Amino acid sequence: MPTIRFVTADVFTSARFSGNQLAVVFGAEGLPTKTLQAITREFNYAESAFVFAPEHPSHTRRVRIFTPESEVPFAGHPTIGTAHVLVASGEIPVTGDEATLVLEEHVGPVPVRVLMAHGVPVHAQLTTAQLPEERQEVTDRAALAELLSLSPEDLLDGAHAPTGVSCGLPFQIIPLASVEAVQRARLRMDAWEAHLQGKWAAWPMVFAMSRGTEESALASHVRGCDIRARVFVPGSTVPEDPATGSANACLAGYLAARTPRDGLLRWEVAQGIEMGRPSRLSIEVLKVHGAIEAVRVGGASVLISEGTMTV
Repeated sequence: MPTIRFVTADVFTSARFSGNQLAVVFGAEGLPTKTLQAITREFNYAESAFVFAPEHPSHTRRVRIFTPESEVPFAGHPTIGTAHVLVASGEIPVTGDEATLVLEEHVGPVPVRVLMAHGVPVHAQLTTAQLPEERQEVTDRAALAELLSLSPEDLLDGAHAPTGVSCGLPFQIIPLASVEAVQRARLRMDAWEAHLQGKWAAWPMVFAMSRGTEESALASHVRGCDIRARVFVPGSTVPEDPATGSANACLAGYLAARTPRDGLLRWEVAQGIEMGRPSRLSIEVLKVHGAIEAVRVGGASVLISEGTMTV
């Protein structure tokens, strides 16, 4: 029976046992998709990444990403974490202060810039293959409040009204009036099925966020952030995600579209606080003449374990 090798990491954190867990799997060439799905369910993390040789010789590796339920075309924390693992494990040697890896994903080639310190990767930043696309398919604020067990007064309106955004994976962004409302949010599956399921994507995820972070209550590595966020994954075995790069890429586009100035726009996001997995994501947008030209998401990762599995 074939044996695969894996490395696990905590992503979007500089502290062990926080951030978002990830399994990066090597040696799965020739295994059918159903086996990759079964391996992902065995780890039962929010996502697992399978690394293969690239199809294009100028790219670094090909990566397939799975949740416990299905394969996805793009996800941020597996992209960041896989790049970190490739460099930290010596799979991709880096001799200077930084390197750019290009990972082939179903959404397209995704560049990841890895920064080094004393020969060790300390930060990785991806650039999305797709620029943000907005669709405001659900405009009923009462319905959106209901699916988060909140009142309509907890939701922002006007220029910061809720909307759907995708950089390859759609999210329903719901800006809230306070951090306290973010803390109170509880996803109601019945309301989600009634009001959001099947809109844009068959299974859209819900991104609740607010400005501010309540510094005193946070772990040291997530203090000083601009935004507090939570991401709910309806129907998943991991119903809330502690750090979601793809969602925060959408948030970066959402915020940049509502920021009047050009240039390099940056925000720091704290996520996973309510889960006891505090995570920090750095998001930025390059905006030129009112148009978004690039969206980037970055953060640190920590290696946790390595081993083998007989398939």
